[in-house]
Amino acid sequence: MDAFSRPWILARLATGLVAVVLCAVAVSVAFRVLRHWRIGATSEGQLALERRAELAATLVQLGLILALTGLTLTVLAADRSAQSIRGAMCAWGVFDSTGVGFWPLATGAAASLACALWLVLHRLDLRLATPVLTRRKFLALFAVAPLVWLDFGVSAAFLAQLDFEVVASCCSVSLDGGAAGRWGAEGGHGAAVFGLALVLALTAAAALWATRRSARRGRVPRASAYAAAGLSVAAAGAMAPAVLLYVAPHAYELPHHLCPFCLLHADVGGVGWPLFTALFAATALGAGAGVVAALRKAAGDDAAVAALAARLGRWGAWAWTA
Repeated sequence: MDAFSRPWILARLATGLVAVVLCAVAVSVAFRVLRHWRIGATSEGQLALERRAELAATLVQLGLILALTGLTLTVLAADRSAQSIRGAMCAWGVFDSTGVGFWPLATGAAASLACALWLVLHRLDLRLATPVLTRRKFLALFAVAPLVWLDFGVSAAFLAQLDFEVVASCCSVSLDGGAAGRWGAEGGHGAAVFGLALVLALTAAAALWATRRSARRGRVPRASAYAAAGLSVAAAGAMAPAVLLYVAPHAYELPHHLCPFCLLHADVGGVGWPLFTALFAATALGAGAGVVAALRKAAGDDAAVAALAARLGRWGAWAWTA
């Protein structure tokens, strides 16, 4: 129980719990919206439902923003806990010392991406003169909310299993071995993986910029938006091993050191924070452009769709080239 007296751990639990409660409230409203929502109706019940839906959307927007911060707080809690666990030099050893392992990172990334895409859908619905996407928005909440709840449960289990008396294995023991020499900077594979990731990232940026240019001319750029979404997901998948096999060894000037969590430390300028933030933002913005393009027909307002696609394309292109 010593873990629950530490500030970063308490912050992670508090934000996660608030997100869980707000999502639960929004899901209860979503049931009513799906059963009784009638676009264009002027009955007292419909007007009351519209006000309730607007309030629920505001609450869930806050909840999802809190959920987006959950992944960062999980990493921070693990990184700060490394100072109190013998043998753990960074967050790697802390995650590795529990039975839950690295699952909080996986569930946190999935929940954060789902939250970001829901927020894109919400922003598009707000841009429309007639809220034709409200039902779809609340229907999508049934997919997003369980991910938020799962992430909180997995993260809480990880934090509950933290044992500050255990002797953990540091990243140099778990990661830096013979495989590091074969696949890392000395083996040459790291440069190849990094080159592939760089090509995919720049191609995704080009597709997003093409999306922006087409959207600014008033056209809904479906082809380039779909390409940007697919390339963004592929680039994110390639960037993960590229960071381990190429960026980390060069940051520390140690060809066998592959730990991504050490990139968060001050001795390398904390380069991991802007790197991982830009990677997540670029992936979410690229995927969001695809979501907006896919909803063009349902939205029925090409101008609103093009305007949001242009913004996503601009910021996504900048994020991939940052």
